[in-house]
Amino acid sequence: MSLNQLHKQLKEKNIKFLFTDYYDTIAHRHVHPNQTQRIWAKLMIRELGLSVTIDTLYFIRQESSKYLVEQLEKEDFEIPYDILQHEICKRLINADIITIEEKDDFLNLFEDADVRAEASVQYLNQDVLDTIKYFKSNGGKVYLVSDFYGSKSLFEKLLKHHGVIDLFENIYSSAALEKSKHTGDIYTSILKELAINAQDVMMIGDNHRSDYLNATKCGLNAYQLPHKKYLKRNKRNNFGNDKKNLKRTVKDVYNTCQKRSSIPYTEYIIFYHTFIERLYDTTRRKNIKDLFFLAREGQYLKRLFDSYQEYALIDETRKIKTHYLKMSRHAALQMSLKDIEVEPFTFLQLKYSNISPDNFLIAVNCPEELRQQIISQLNIDGKSIIKGFFKSSVFESIKKNKSFLDYYNSHRESSHNAFKAYVNSFDTQIEKNGINVVDIGWGGTMQEAIFEFFDQKIPVTGYYLGLGNIYNIQPQTKRYGLISSLMPYFDYYDYILMANQQLYEQFSGADHGSAVDYSLEAKDYTIEYHKPEEKWLYDNHIKRHQEEMFGLHRLLLKQLEPICFSEEMMQNVISKIALRVGLFQSAKKLKFIDTLSSGFYQNVGHNKVGLSYEPPKVKNPVKSMIRFLMTPEKYFRYLVKLKPAINKKSKFLAFFTPMYFIYLYFGFNKYIRFKILHRFFLLKYNVFK
Repeated sequence: MSLNQLHKQLKEKNIKFLFTDYYDTIAHRHVHPNQTQRIWAKLMIRELGLSVTIDTLYFIRQESSKYLVEQLEKEDFEIPYDILQHEICKRLINADIITIEEKDDFLNLFEDADVRAEASVQYLNQDVLDTIKYFKSNGGKVYLVSDFYGSKSLFEKLLKHHGVIDLFENIYSSAALEKSKHTGDIYTSILKELAINAQDVMMIGDNHRSDYLNATKCGLNAYQLPHKKYLKRNKRNNFGNDKKNLKRTVKDVYNTCQKRSSIPYTEYIIFYHTFIERLYDTTRRKNIKDLFFLAREGQYLKRLFDSYQEYALIDETRKIKTHYLKMSRHAALQMSLKDIEVEPFTFLQLKYSNISPDNFLIAVNCPEELRQQIISQLNIDGKSIIKGFFKSSVFESIKKNKSFLDYYNSHRESSHNAFKAYVNSFDTQIEKNGINVVDIGWGGTMQEAIFEFFDQKIPVTGYYLGLGNIYNIQPQTKRYGLISSLMPYFDYYDYILMANQQLYEQFSGADHGSAVDYSLEAKDYTIEYHKPEEKWLYDNHIKRHQEEMFGLHRLLLKQLEPICFSEEMMQNVISKIALRVGLFQSAKKLKFIDTLSSGFYQNVGHNKVGLSYEPPKVKNPVKSMIRFLMTPEKYFRYLVKLKPAINKKSKFLAFFTPMYFIYLYFGFNKYIRFKILHRFFLLKYNVFK
C-alpha cells in the first residue's frame, strides 16, 4: 500500500507522537480473529493433557467473556485479562475438566498459549512498519494503542516474537486499562498519563470509528488505513472448515512426495508425524516424565519427538525427558534369561518354534567353537530344522549338557548385570514412575523382556506406532498402538494403517548396528553388530530418506498448528493416504522396495535377509472373493504386496495390474457401508465394524 499521504501529514503537521493500532495495521491474521482462540484451546488441551474437545474449551471461553460483558457492563475487549482467566477456571473446575490443584498450571500457561496461538497466524505489514521506523529515526516517539482482549505483557511477547518491540515507547491495551478506542476514553487517559498535547499526536489504524472519529473527537490527528478489504477477508475466513484444511494440508505433503525429485515413500512421514503428535498428547495426558525410545527404530522416532517437543513446548519446566535405549529382540532375550528350567523362550517359541539346534544356540549367543562342541557331545545334526524344537528330546538334551549349562548360567548373569547398569546410567526414577517405552511395534517383545528383567515389580508401558500382537498383556504391561491397534478391537482404519509393517521399520532405521548383548566392558554397555547389507542401505539410502522426511515433518509442524482437527479427522485422512501409498506404486517405488529388501535383516531365529511377503491362504476362492467384496480392508495387507510380487515375475503384468480400480472399490465400499447401510441396518454388529 502507498503511505505517501501519511508521510506527508506527519511532516506537515509536525507530529511528535505516533499512536498506532495493532491488528490490521501493524499485523494481520491469516484466519478469522476467533480462530486464534480455538487454536489457544488446542494448545491448552495439548500441553495440559485435558480431556475435553477443542470446541468445548473454546465455547467455555466465549461464554465466560459474554457473561463478564453483562456483569461488568463493559465491551469484551475492556474486560481485565486476569478476571477472564479466573472465570474460565471456575467453569472448568465446576465441569470437572480441571481440578482445584490444577488451576495454577492452567493460569500459568494461559497467556503463553494465547501468545503462541496469535503468533502462529500473524504476519507483519511491512509498509506500515517502515513508516513507523522512519518516523522514529527522525526523533518521533511511537506508542501502541489497541482494543485487545489481552494483557500488556501478552502484547510485549507478541512484539518480541516479531522482533519489533524496540519501536515502541509503551503499550496500551484496552483490557489492561479497562478503557477502549471504541468508546474513546482511552485517548484522554493516555494523553493525561504522558502529559502531551493532542495536536502533537497522530493516531493511525484501520477502524473508522475507533481509530479515526474517536481520535479526532479527542483532539488528535488521525489517519485511517484501508479497512474494508480486511473486513471482507475476515468474512471469507468464516467459511471453510478444519476437515477440509486438514485434508488439503496432508494431501499437499503427499503430492510433494510424488514429484520426480523426491525419494520414493517419503510420504511415510505423514504416519510418523501423526504417531509422534499422538505420543506427545498421550504423554501430557498421562503426565509422563520420561520416554525410552527403543533401538533401532527409536533413534529416528526420538529425533522426531524431540523436534516436535521443541516446536510445541510452551513451558520449559514441563519438558519430557527422552532417552535412547539400545535393544533388540535378540539382546532382550540375553538380558532377561532365567534359569534354564523355568526360562520359557516365549518369543522364540512364538516366532521360531521350528528351529535347528545350531540356530537355538546362536539365539543365546553361544560362541561357534562351543556350539560345535555341544553338538558333537550330543551327537546330533546341528543344522537340521526340528519341528516343535522346544518340546523335543534334543532340546531336553541341550538343557542337561554341562558345557551348555556352564556357558548359559555365566552368560545370563553377565548380560543381566550389564543391562542393569545400563538402565541405571539414565538416572531416571523408574521405581517411582515406571518405564515408558516407545517403538514402531508390533507386539511388545522388548517391553515384556524389560518387565521380566525387573522381576515384574516395575510397570513397563509400551507406546507403539502399531500394535498387532499383545502376548501376555497384564495391568503392569499395558500397551497402546497410536496409529493402529488390535486393542480394544480392530476397526476399518486399523486394517488399512497396519499394512506394510516392514516398511515402517525400514524407513526408521538407525545409523548403528543391532544390539546383540550387554557387557560392563562395552561402550554404552552394548555389544552391537552392524550387518554389511544394513550399513550399506542406511548410508546410501535410508539416511537421505530420513533427512527428506524430517524436512517435511518440520513443514507439517508449522502448517498443522493453526488447524483445529480431531484424532478421528486425522485417522480418516491418513487412512486414505495409506490406501494410495499401498496401491499406487510406480516403477521407481518398486525398484526402491527391491533395494530395501536387500538390507532387511532379522536378527533372531533364521537370520533371514529380505522383506518377507506371505500370500493369503485361500481355501475357497468364492468365499474369499465374497469376503473381500464385503470387507476389503481385511485383505489390504496382501494387496499392498501384490504389485511388488507381480513385478518380480513380470514388469509388464505389474504395469497393467488394475490397482486404481481396487482403490475406487475401497472408496465405494466404505461409502456404502458407513454412509448408507450404517443408517438403516444392524449389519455393523454382525458383518462390518
